[in-house]
Amino acid sequence: MKHSLVLGSASAARANILERAGIPFSQLAADIDEAALVEESAKPHVLAQALATAKAHAVTDRIIDQHQTIGPTYIVASDSVFEFEGRAYGKPLQADIATERWRAHRGKTGCLHSGHTLIVLMDGNKQRVLQETVSASVSFADVSDAEIEDYVATGEPLNVAGGFTLEGRGAALVSGVEGDPNAVLGLSLRAVREMLQRVGVSMTSWWDQRD
Repeated sequence: MKHSLVLGSASAARANILERAGIPFSQLAADIDEAALVEESAKPHVLAQALATAKAHAVTDRIIDQHQTIGPTYIVASDSVFEFEGRAYGKPLQADIATERWRAHRGKTGCLHSGHTLIVLMDGNKQRVLQETVSASVSFADVSDAEIEDYVATGEPLNVAGGFTLEGRGAALVSGVEGDPNAVLGLSLRAVREMLQRVGVSMTSWWDQRD
């Protein structure tokens, strides 16, 4: 039986992870009130998982409302929160905030938490909801003010959790990662594979699946 995987995110980085892994999927952006969840969740790893779960449910509800499914559908969503010195940091959004954060964490280490939620949709109903948060430590190079200014000027760090990415220019300013590098990029393939395995689906069997 052909299965359908839906990535509940508009993130190009997460989509690229699935594409590179040879996993066929469709993509549907989630519309949630992130600000409300941020206010409710104090702990960074709890917030990351709450955001991922809210996204997965929002996308699943949209699919149900629009009667878009034929056969079993697996909705996976992920969201990331960077923890530095006990505080949660999302997207800086503004250049001055990104600059301030980089000056604070250069030469130091933080933790990137990526929450993952998988919802199994069958016959128009949610059958299973699985969750896992994957965390990895990220160490930053002791970069200069000029290097930080150059990086922020590219605009890259403004719209990513923690103000950095590994798939772009930011990789040059990161000295090391301990843990799942895909989780730092936004989606742990290991976590997705194991969650699918728990509901009886082999992710590797999708390598030969064609539309």
